[in-house]
Amino acid sequence: MALTGLTACSSTPNDSSTEAPQSDVTLTVSRWAGPQADAQQKLLDEYSAETGVTIRFDAIDYGQLKQKQTLNMSTKTGEYDLVYVPEAWVGEYTDAGYLADLTDYVKDESLTGADWDYADFNKSGIDVYTRDDALYALPYFVQTPLVVFDKDVLKKAGFEAPKTWDDILEVAKYFKEQGTGIALPYRQGSAIVNIMAVLLAGNETDFFDKDGALDLTNPKVVQAVDFIKELGQYGLEGSNGWHWDEVNKALQFGQAPIGITTSGLFTALEDADESNVAGKLGYAPIPYSKTPAGLLQTWGWGVTADSKNPEEAFKLAAWLTSKTAQKEMGTIDPSFISFRESLYTDKDLTANAPWLPAVQEALAKGVTVPLQTNAPALTDALSVGLSGVVANGEDPKTMLQGIQDTLVSQF
Repeated sequence: MALTGLTACSSTPNDSSTEAPQSDVTLTVSRWAGPQADAQQKLLDEYSAETGVTIRFDAIDYGQLKQKQTLNMSTKTGEYDLVYVPEAWVGEYTDAGYLADLTDYVKDESLTGADWDYADFNKSGIDVYTRDDALYALPYFVQTPLVVFDKDVLKKAGFEAPKTWDDILEVAKYFKEQGTGIALPYRQGSAIVNIMAVLLAGNETDFFDKDGALDLTNPKVVQAVDFIKELGQYGLEGSNGWHWDEVNKALQFGQAPIGITTSGLFTALEDADESNVAGKLGYAPIPYSKTPAGLLQTWGWGVTADSKNPEEAFKLAAWLTSKTAQKEMGTIDPSFISFRESLYTDKDLTANAPWLPAVQEALAKGVTVPLQTNAPALTDALSVGLSGVVANGEDPKTMLQGIQDTLVSQF
């Protein structure tokens, strides 16, 4: 694995020297374990070989990750130098003073390398890890739901990729009348709230007003839930009780001509050994009323405030988020989606990850689910309420008013 373009991020051996670089720096990296971590180990080994920096990789089960990170950072052990942080934890970590401010680091070419290109990062990703104008992590990896469809089937029926709410309602209704319909992850749970967040952004609104107050009775919010309800009428039989993986299988085996699923599952759709529709699929942002939008389910690299080697830790973070290293990760694992704008249209990557241009379009306006301290109470209530709207035909406005009345004092 050659990553020679990244060597500007840190000290490297002279080209004429055959000796391995030497360094007395040891960095400990914390992240969740799994296939992506296994792929990343190869990159860390390469970084060590190029710089002489020793890297200890503490990859553990996701269920234990936050607890272990918090324990180490709160007691200021200095054990961790670089931590993998999702958007849901960054507020808590920064409020507690666990993460170093990277604002000046990203401007320092001696730390990033001259060709690192900060402007190439997707702005939505930068915004997620910015609080009070300070950057606390480098955006690294994102997942987002998209509409997935069989291009040949839609073309034969006279349809193009659906863009707006009206477009997808027309497509879904047509196929429902033909005996199938659209596969939807409408089961009570996180997926349907994720979709709502994207629909709100696409209708130029939010769960909260401009002052941060809960605003579920806003007519634009009601419109989005009305759309969720109407689209559910054209769902593939049983899919209103499905989650992402069940939608994915319906698409994978050609049982549904169109559906909404999440990017972490796309590789199964394009695996010719496992999918009946590999190479036949199109990808598009979740349809919108006003403007395309996408969901940010992200992970970034943060330098701990108690790191004994903060600049060296940042060098490693900059190296991992460089275009060359990010492309390497996308080559190893096509489900890995970078925040680098230049990689969404990279021909080498899109050959195996044809969804990347649609991701770029969606993330031009990337949003998260609510991240406030009391957000779990809101997302749980919406999960139940949306399920009632879809499964039982409950009135969207009444449902939203009930949640607003119950939770408004908490926000």
